[in-house]
Amino acid sequence: MNIALRPLAAVAALGAVSLSSGPALVAQEAAGGGTADRPNAPVELVDRVAAVVGDTVVLYSEILESILQEQAQGRTLPAPGTAAYDSMVSATLGALVDQLVLLQQASQEEIVIPEDVIEAETDRRFQEVRGSFPSATAFQSAIEESGRTLPQYRLYLRSQVRAQLMINEYVQQIRSSLPPVTVTDDEVREWFETNWSGESQPPRITFEQVVIRPEPDSVAEQAARDRALEALGAVRDGMDFAVAARRYSEDPGNRDEGGDLGWVRRSNIDSDFAAAAWAARTGTPIGPVRTQFGYHVIKVENVRGGERKISHILVRAEIGEEDVRKARALAEAVADSARDGEPIDRLARSHGVPEEPVRLPNVPIDRLQEGGYGEYVQHLGTPIPGEIVGPFEVSVRGQRFVVLKVVEFTPGGDLRLEDVTEDIRRGLLQQKGLARFVEQLRDEIHVDVRL
Repeated sequence: MNIALRPLAAVAALGAVSLSSGPALVAQEAAGGGTADRPNAPVELVDRVAAVVGDTVVLYSEILESILQEQAQGRTLPAPGTAAYDSMVSATLGALVDQLVLLQQASQEEIVIPEDVIEAETDRRFQEVRGSFPSATAFQSAIEESGRTLPQYRLYLRSQVRAQLMINEYVQQIRSSLPPVTVTDDEVREWFETNWSGESQPPRITFEQVVIRPEPDSVAEQAARDRALEALGAVRDGMDFAVAARRYSEDPGNRDEGGDLGWVRRSNIDSDFAAAAWAARTGTPIGPVRTQFGYHVIKVENVRGGERKISHILVRAEIGEEDVRKARALAEAVADSARDGEPIDRLARSHGVPEEPVRLPNVPIDRLQEGGYGEYVQHLGTPIPGEIVGPFEVSVRGQRFVVLKVVEFTPGGDLRLEDVTEDIRRGLLQQKGLARFVEQLRDEIHVDVRL
């Protein structure tokens, strides 16, 4: 179970940094109008510097804006002038300072987020904020009341998105090298009672699987390779790569875009494809490269840090009826062996698709769809630990046959501490490790808190 931990002050969860994603106007609208209509709203004060982090200042107005964003998300604010309100201001300032510390480190590490990723996330955030208003007119009015124009608001939102994505990427890179910390049983229990006590949980399953795919015969393999060589030859003879991709490629996801995969990181693509692409010279098409998907012609268009801008042509070997029949027969034999006690992991090593995970632990049944396992649900019924299910056919990643063993099944019901102890402990270890790391960074960076 993934837990949304509230951090020290810096992040909402390791690898998922929470920056203020909308200005005060969102909070004002959600609260029903301007400051005079909000009894919990902070009083108007002349802006001033609240902290200095390196060469960047944090203004008091930024603290108020973050607090208003909390109110917009449904948090009840303490009355201004009270000790609780002062404590909230201090905690908010601490979060902003920690975010700036991490952001400056991310900048020093030259972390770059692709512009198309920033644009897509900005669009999503913009539409999310717009959807919280009853009409476009109300949205526009709130922006004007905040002192921004619509383009200015979008630029503000874009800067927030860029900062958040940079911090997220940086935290992902350092998560394996965080300082060692400990988490006590009392801390786990306190977190559970504060955040999850009284909550319910959906049914959850742990299962192991062998995934078998039909493999093309040697004739089909050679035909696919020959066609990929033909495509490579056409490109080397001067045909525009995008034109060749539209003519030869069988990848429906990007064929019409000329085979453009955009900016990709090595860890996010097939390992065989990545090994070839990262060894290729920029601008020089290579191939055919064999992967689990077929034969590729690859062209690295550009290089930026740890990313490559890549175009490709994919040619698949044709799968015939006899290939499908053989795969189904193998899956049935694997299921028989599993029912006779053969370990699933051994069967998977011998017969399974290497790229498919063998064990999926503690997965909520209602989230199988999100992970690409929605077709499994109809075959599971009421899972029984130790039961062998299948073989059954799935199609989400191409035609495959699955043999599945139910390892554990937890019915839905009231969430119990013992069900989630280790999940909470892992989350707290990550959170406390990041807290220690940020403290160390604060010692290295000039931080002057003035409140």
